[in-house]
Amino acid sequence: MSSAEKLNRNLRIAENAIFVFAFGFIMYKLLSSYGLAFFDSIKGKGYIGAITSPFAKHDYYMSVVTVLIILNTTFILWEILSFLFQVIKQEKGNTPGSPKYKLVFKKFSVNYKTSFLSLLIHQLLPKLLLVNTFWVWLPYIQKFSLFTANLSWYSWIYGYLCWELSTWIFHFSSHRVRFLWCLHAPHHAPSEINMTVNWVHFFAESYYSTLIHLVVLTLMGVNPVMFLVIMSIDAAWGVFTHVSERTLKNGRMGILQHFLITPAHHRVHHAKNPLYADTNFAFVLPFWDWLFGTLQPYKEEVKVEYGVTRDLDVTNFSDLYFGELILLWRDVKSAEGIKNKLLYIVMPPGWTPVSVANTALSLRRDFLKANPGLDTTSRTRIANALRSGFKAIRLESDDAFQDA
Repeated sequence: MSSAEKLNRNLRIAENAIFVFAFGFIMYKLLSSYGLAFFDSIKGKGYIGAITSPFAKHDYYMSVVTVLIILNTTFILWEILSFLFQVIKQEKGNTPGSPKYKLVFKKFSVNYKTSFLSLLIHQLLPKLLLVNTFWVWLPYIQKFSLFTANLSWYSWIYGYLCWELSTWIFHFSSHRVRFLWCLHAPHHAPSEINMTVNWVHFFAESYYSTLIHLVVLTLMGVNPVMFLVIMSIDAAWGVFTHVSERTLKNGRMGILQHFLITPAHHRVHHAKNPLYADTNFAFVLPFWDWLFGTLQPYKEEVKVEYGVTRDLDVTNFSDLYFGELILLWRDVKSAEGIKNKLLYIVMPPGWTPVSVANTALSLRRDFLKANPGLDTTSRTRIANALRSGFKAIRLESDDAFQDA
């Protein structure tokens, strides 16, 4: 065994040991706090108090956020424990002795190793918290604001649309700029989607997302009082949209799919299929995706394949977390000339100086050329109807002119 192979083996052993610790530590915190909150609810405190107290103060949004948090925590625990027991049950009669537990560990690692290690990093790594960064940077950026909206009901609608726009900009650029993709790619790397995938983020990504949100919201005059409310709702719904197909199979949520980003929308976003890649960037409202042409509904003909397009063992956390940065460094290092080195950093993933064929945009365009019927969305239907209507109007005008 070479020294590189030994290093890789020892690294994987260390990763697995840390994963076992992270699983025990995080599950203990989740289960103990969840159980304690339910126990306190019997006394009118806990979850019950967290819902009723803001409601009594007319802070209705906090009651809604609390309900979403309770549901999300319940779903997360259900997904983790039910999957673990399901895997143990499957292997119980098939594999005897210690090999059985190795298979259980391997299957569980595929779905949850990345999530628990990522969350452990976020809990233990010293860094600026998202909300703290907001308030640290706010006074400097607010100087450039042309106005500040009041707190009337229509200003809240305006504020939320601005938040969704800033989310779309951050998310879109994270897919279309390769360096930013390196920070965002760990979130897309898992080969299965579940609610703990929401924990999988490169630690430095929050600095960029915070900067985009703060600049867009401040320059567009959104009142800072709205920030925490909007972030709370957005974060709670964002966790829910990662719910697994085991928990919520369809995920379209009926008529709500026309007004909200549903789990079905977000599963499409996490897919590596050419049809689905780089679509559905919004978190809660599909408005900006619809307007900018990036809203992609799930198609029954194209089954979702989760993950990233490069070969990746999702149980290799080091590669999953740092792999894209290493690959970018290699490309930049080997590129000829300063221009190509810079272009590797700012151009979309898959770009090379000689070809754009492997970018998501090109792959999607080639796929739709071969499958033109799959390009139909609500936006294209409306656009086609408008074009048909204008064409009919022009024909009627021409006929009227000729009759005259």
